[in-house]
Amino acid sequence: MFPFRSLLLFVLFTLGGNAGADADRFVDVDRWRIERVLEMGYSMDPETEAEIASLAEAFPESPVPGVLEAGYLYWMQNYKAWDEELKQAFEERAEEALEEAKAYLKEHPEDPDARFAVAMVELMQVIYYVDHHRWWAAFWKSRSSLKTMRKLVVEYPDYHDAKLPLGMQNCYLSRTPGYLKPLAFLMRFKGDWELGLRYMKEAGEGGLFCKVDAGYYLAAIRMELEGDRQASRDEMAKLAARFPGNLKFAAMLAELERGLGKQEVAKAGAEAVLADERVAEFPGIRGRTLVTLLWSSLGANDLELALEASARLREFAAANEGFDYDLAWVDFVEAEALWGLGREREAMELWRKVAASNNEEAAATAFTRLGK
Repeated sequence: MFPFRSLLLFVLFTLGGNAGADADRFVDVDRWRIERVLEMGYSMDPETEAEIASLAEAFPESPVPGVLEAGYLYWMQNYKAWDEELKQAFEERAEEALEEAKAYLKEHPEDPDARFAVAMVELMQVIYYVDHHRWWAAFWKSRSSLKTMRKLVVEYPDYHDAKLPLGMQNCYLSRTPGYLKPLAFLMRFKGDWELGLRYMKEAGEGGLFCKVDAGYYLAAIRMELEGDRQASRDEMAKLAARFPGNLKFAAMLAELERGLGKQEVAKAGAEAVLADERVAEFPGIRGRTLVTLLWSSLGANDLELALEASARLREFAAANEGFDYDLAWVDFVEAEALWGLGREREAMELWRKVAASNNEEAAATAFTRLGK
């Protein structure tokens, strides 16, 4: 449910700390200006990119606009999914932003925020490489980035924003899920679970811009590493309430509600996301929300909607080659809905199809239904 890219998605905009010499500015940029970009980004405001451009015009010597633009591009290529041009745009802009940040650091070697900016761009690249299973590249970038974060925390104990990636590292490398084992092997790092949670708590309570991030990551940890769906749901609900325009938060909350058995609530949440005209721009969100709608409509015994959702999912899968949801489950849900509507022959045909599929779990479930 919480892939690594989703777990670290919003760290892209986690800029700053409390250690800089000027409490009102970060790398020459007014903090309120950065905070406005963050607010717009979390709200999925379509004017975010224009605001970043305005920032670049106002502060041409600062690397901050480049860092934010690279983060915005990462965000967009993740949400839009399977857009090769956006992926390429992110890779190029991240390299440019890194060079800009390094150049600024060279001129301001004593500025902790300048050090953080360099490490932040490197961390973006790490996240991107992990998304695409480029483990060696992720390993080398992570060494430099996390080393800087550790030094910042040692030198400036109140630099709470740097604690967030360190907290994530400790949590995920103490209870490492399978997809991260290649990176964990290369890093040779044994995470400290309690330290990781403490860092995240401090980041959430004392960080300048990381409060949202900490809540997002805690939701992920509670679900993926602890299996506490209710705690995960509660964290995600806070984010969805604070940023009602964020389709990602709303979609994830709907799926968590479904997992808790709140099928009507989940169905309503999924329908609200899919009814938002913006979702057409973000297939990565739309596809997973259709899956939530599929299962929650069946769970709520809204069988006609379940049939509609299955048709929409097949259409979506046909139009998006990168969508990796196994359609055997779509067939299974459709069969369940058909059976409930009294269309037994059609249901039996679909169950037989699922039973013959390569999806062992779905096939076994279909065999059980056929046996009954």
